[in-house]
Amino acid sequence: MTLRDANPDELARWDDLVWGAPGGVDLMQLPPYAEIKSGSWSAHRQVIHSVPGHPDVPVLYLIKKVPPFGQLWYAPMGPRVTDTAHFRAICEDLRSSGAFAVIMEPSIPAEGPQTRAELIASTPGLEDFIYLQQGNHTVFIDLTPSEEELLASFRQRARRSIRKASDAVIEHRTDDEALEAFWTLYAPTVERAGLPLRPKDYYLKAWRLYRDLGQGHVVLGYSSPEVTEPEAGAYIWKHRDHGYYRDGGSVRTPAANGLQYRVQWEAMRWCKEHGATTYDLFGMPPSWLLEDESHQLHGLVQFKTAFSTEVSDTVGTVRLVLDPLRTKAWDQLGLRVYSRLTRRSNPLFY
Repeated sequence: MTLRDANPDELARWDDLVWGAPGGVDLMQLPPYAEIKSGSWSAHRQVIHSVPGHPDVPVLYLIKKVPPFGQLWYAPMGPRVTDTAHFRAICEDLRSSGAFAVIMEPSIPAEGPQTRAELIASTPGLEDFIYLQQGNHTVFIDLTPSEEELLASFRQRARRSIRKASDAVIEHRTDDEALEAFWTLYAPTVERAGLPLRPKDYYLKAWRLYRDLGQGHVVLGYSSPEVTEPEAGAYIWKHRDHGYYRDGGSVRTPAANGLQYRVQWEAMRWCKEHGATTYDLFGMPPSWLLEDESHQLHGLVQFKTAFSTEVSDTVGTVRLVLDPLRTKAWDQLGLRVYSRLTRRSNPLFY
């Protein structure tokens, strides 16, 4: 087994390598995401894990340098592997990384909480960790059918809301004014849901970065031509054949009721027209907790399952402890100290 930095040719073909990963693509394993996170993660490495008997796996690791503890690594939505034996071998590979701990989100399918528990119990040094990404449980929409077939596949709630908003004005935009307008929808929606919110500049940096790469797109909805301010919106990542609902927001008014369904439908249509075959709704409770009203993401269930009731589950965020003493010191002291030092620029730390 070898863990090595990607060579110049592999770096040049990184998108191709990630698209060919055994666990499928995730856009967070591409370099633009590392640029977004550069304010809180001091470096990143693009490495290749070569495990005998398994295909090579490209992995983007974000790195925090936290003296005197050392390096903390994080593979956002990676490694992209589905086989548990392959993942365990990658964990062994990481013992030469020099990190004191590695946070990972492998694409191993989960049939229930027992899948995660079994993986942790069978992998030396692996332990439970707080979820860092909502996309570990999500809903994928197949965009290959015709628009008529796709619309017919939605549940009645979505179809009814889309029809109800048939007279709404929909804008597809990428200008800075659209990003500012979208922020006025996004921030109150996140706060209303009780979810953590980073500083405005963090989101504008991310939205502009993907926009400038030709991969970011804003869909804004107005309930009627007389309305001057958007009432619902979505920020979409679209790269190659993958569409990705990254952020969304809406106002709570009777006139705008159901408008977000129309916005989401227009986002899917736009992605489909521009070559996407898959659309990721990004972020759900696990399929076995859809009825749990105490789950932080329960408010998304009714909306997203209106487009598809099939939730795709993976094992979620885990941490591989490579140096138990340093990791214990980090948990007990280091995290608290560094969180205090970086609170103004990065209130969520990770």
